[in-house]
Amino acid sequence: MREAAAYIDASYGSYVLANASVPGPLLAQQAVRGDAKAEMARVNLEVADGCIIGILPAGQSGEQARPSFDLKGAQVWPVFSDLHTHLDKTGTIPRIFPGGFTLVEAVMVTMRDKAHWTREELWARAEFALTCAWVHGSANMRTHVDILGPQAQASWPVMQDMREQWKGRVTLQTVAMAPIEFYLEPAARELIECVAADGGLLGAVTKVVSVQGEQAGARLNEALAALFGYAQEFGLDVDLHVDESGDPQACSLEQVARLTQEHDMGGRVVCGHCCSLSVQTEERQAQTLQLCKEAGLAIVSLPLLNTFLQDRNPECAPQWRGLPPLQRIADMGLPIALASDNCRDAFYPYGDYDLLEVLRETVRAGHLNRRAFEWLGSVTTTPAGLMGANIGRPLKAGQAADFVVFNARSLEELFARPQADRIVVRQGRRISQPLPAFSELDSLFDLGTS
Repeated sequence: MREAAAYIDASYGSYVLANASVPGPLLAQQAVRGDAKAEMARVNLEVADGCIIGILPAGQSGEQARPSFDLKGAQVWPVFSDLHTHLDKTGTIPRIFPGGFTLVEAVMVTMRDKAHWTREELWARAEFALTCAWVHGSANMRTHVDILGPQAQASWPVMQDMREQWKGRVTLQTVAMAPIEFYLEPAARELIECVAADGGLLGAVTKVVSVQGEQAGARLNEALAALFGYAQEFGLDVDLHVDESGDPQACSLEQVARLTQEHDMGGRVVCGHCCSLSVQTEERQAQTLQLCKEAGLAIVSLPLLNTFLQDRNPECAPQWRGLPPLQRIADMGLPIALASDNCRDAFYPYGDYDLLEVLRETVRAGHLNRRAFEWLGSVTTTPAGLMGANIGRPLKAGQAADFVVFNARSLEELFARPQADRIVVRQGRRISQPLPAFSELDSLFDLGTS
């Protein structure tokens, strides 16, 4: 891969990557792909002036001769899109290591840690995280931002400024995250006006805490109706945290689906986590997922975090993995993405905003290996579509030359190693910046540098 990287650098933005393998689901041109169900297409990918100007079957060449490098079957993918992250929390783990909290404990630890969240501190951590994502190959990212409490006066503005700072490298979307009952309060309107002015999305955790039992269901319906009412009024999309638990009685996903349909919000609502589905009966799963399909919902699963966080018991290993029923969701035809979620904080002490790691570990933990090709879009083209992004769609001639080259010819080879030698190409040129050293954040935590 060093030779390929040097070749791209030396070709001044005009070159051919010959004998590249592109997974069929990630290639837009069916004529090149051949069989619509083909797992891997062997192509010549022509680049000039920052654009893909041609994708031809291997062995064919374009009208104009260009320097050509033989990839010998190495894979080329569209860039990644990370649909669900928390940049305001990222990288705080040195203050609370080693972590390993339950969900409720992680929430409490994070609330205490917010005393440290100044503008400068937030900026440094978010800048570090976005650099990691960019170097790993992400071009689009959506972050949830806590908007209540004193720290929100710094968090939301920092993320808006960060969005401008990173324009052209990582397109950043921001979701205003609050408890669902906040949307019933008079103060909600003023905040939503600010979110709309900044081009954000509305978010919430769909767990009612003020009442229990049947009253909780009624209260949730009332709060969801208020949220969707605001979304319609201001033309905002919605991204929710839904049923992140092992409670088989959790049913807010059903309620979200019904309210989405009632408010004609199909195609504009994403539901994250949905872990409780996997501990419910197959019949109930099928009923809920049918409602989601009819409503036009999309699902995003956060596998690294939820396999680590759910069913946590310090006395024994977990008895379930925290994943929603991924195969059933996909079989229903619902759009489903995989994302990083929390990285190096109280909720998940690891992670590096590398969506290949997210996909690889989900294939392993979720037993997706027999249909792995069907899941390649879950970290690339599917989230790019849900975000309305121009970058990260299936590869085709005429789009910007934004892609990732992996030194692997098959998925078995791809998932066998971390692919640390990947080549990330943006607008035809290789990203040469290395991943940032963790020591760059030492000053935030009073850590020694020796």
